[in-house]
Amino acid sequence: MKNVFFNDEVLIAEKKIISSLGISSVLLMENAGANSAKIIFERFRDALNSGAVIIAGKGSNAGDGFVIARHLTALNVNVKLLMLFSVNELNGDALFNYRILENSKSVFLKIIYAKDYKAVKKELDINIELIIDSVFGVGFKGVADLQMQKIIEEINSSCKTIISIDTPSCLSEYDQNSVCVKANETLSMGVKKFQTLFYNGKNNSGEISLVNIGISENEFTKYNHRNIFQTELSDIKKFLTIRDKDSNKYKSGKVFILAGSKGMTGAAYLCSLAAMRAGAGTVIAGVPESMNNILATKLTEVMTLPLPETADSTLSLKSYKKITDRLKWADTVLIGPGLSKNEETAELVRKIVSENDLKFVLDADGISAFKGRLNLLKNKHIVMTPHAGEFSNLLGISNEEIRKDFYNYALEFAKKYNCVLVLKNSPSVITDGKVFYINSTGRENLATAGTGDVLAGIVSGLTAQSNNILESSAAGVFIHGMCGDSLYKEYGNSLIASDLINKIAEIKNHIFSDEN
Repeated sequence: MKNVFFNDEVLIAEKKIISSLGISSVLLMENAGANSAKIIFERFRDALNSGAVIIAGKGSNAGDGFVIARHLTALNVNVKLLMLFSVNELNGDALFNYRILENSKSVFLKIIYAKDYKAVKKELDINIELIIDSVFGVGFKGVADLQMQKIIEEINSSCKTIISIDTPSCLSEYDQNSVCVKANETLSMGVKKFQTLFYNGKNNSGEISLVNIGISENEFTKYNHRNIFQTELSDIKKFLTIRDKDSNKYKSGKVFILAGSKGMTGAAYLCSLAAMRAGAGTVIAGVPESMNNILATKLTEVMTLPLPETADSTLSLKSYKKITDRLKWADTVLIGPGLSKNEETAELVRKIVSENDLKFVLDADGISAFKGRLNLLKNKHIVMTPHAGEFSNLLGISNEEIRKDFYNYALEFAKKYNCVLVLKNSPSVITDGKVFYINSTGRENLATAGTGDVLAGIVSGLTAQSNNILESSAAGVFIHGMCGDSLYKEYGNSLIASDLINKIAEIKNHIFSDEN
């Protein structure tokens, strides 16, 4: 599990760690620069044959750039260092490392002062393939001035490979529209930064790699007061339940699903099969009676339960008594995929959840049933899996408001209603109001109809096998994303939701393999 910090808060954490460990900030800068240079040399060796341009500011980020320059020149790489500020404007560790670099008098180093965008453009207009951006780091706030904006535009339009150090310069908000460096790769110092993981911040950061600066993950965890973490495969292995050797189908997780309506039988099909592939021993799908023949034909391994329906072919309140018999049987109940927004059906959903103390997974229409009635969710064992549009509708605010502050909205919602919220995003996040997990798998090929139904099924199947709904939710999101990642090589963005289902078992086996 990797720590994630907001830009301004990581600086505070580093100061506390420096004080606590008695470690020198100069040493940390040396570690950061030396290990960054190592990564750059190993990954971009061919591009470095033509040399590298390092564009430096005047703060700690520039100091990292000076160390990188020294280590690259020691490897006989020609480095052109473009200084955007005068030496007189340097101070602290940055000035210290600049003096070392200057005193090295390496034949592979050329220092050039480029104080405006025209000078930068001139120096970039050569046959050098690699730009290293060490202008501004996580301390940058606000909007770049006009001169810096022009410099960044020259960098971005250079058609060269751009590597940003710690964070793309001038990126201060994950959803900002102002100019910042658009990197191919970002080398993040010590921990990942929240602003680089979402929306425009993610798009401008490219591939993100962690750089070891000589501080352990455990040290950062001590100061990660927000408890924001990015999940890794090793975490998911711990979150998953291993089936007992003497288990039977009723001990391996029983899932009862309420799903489907006229024209939406596919949703019931996808979530039911996904729950079984996730490892549930038994799955029963409760569906409107007119849909039963269709689903009974499609679902060979899943049992179906025909239920009384409304005139709109959705689940009726009259089905409640028949449903309660299955509620007593189930370990987890999934409600929502393809259920419809019929008001009588919504009333049935609210009645089931408010009058029964079970582990519920609410998805899609199962979530919308509680708009304006959120008090019914309190003190239950509930997982909710909305996308941003469903979440904004539930809260009665705009999608834009959610996007601007999804972290706080998600955290406060989960805390207030004592539930686990899986907010489907890019990447998705999972929180119980105490910890905040950022999923590390999944990509744009999952943006297609039905994939949310598959996710709901996976989470339900895992939850039925476990007593920890937070960990099961995090594991379900990870597996779902990893299925998509694996299938990208085969289908690209032509993936359909049902492709994911047969991949679930393979991904679970991979997670449990001895290699992990």
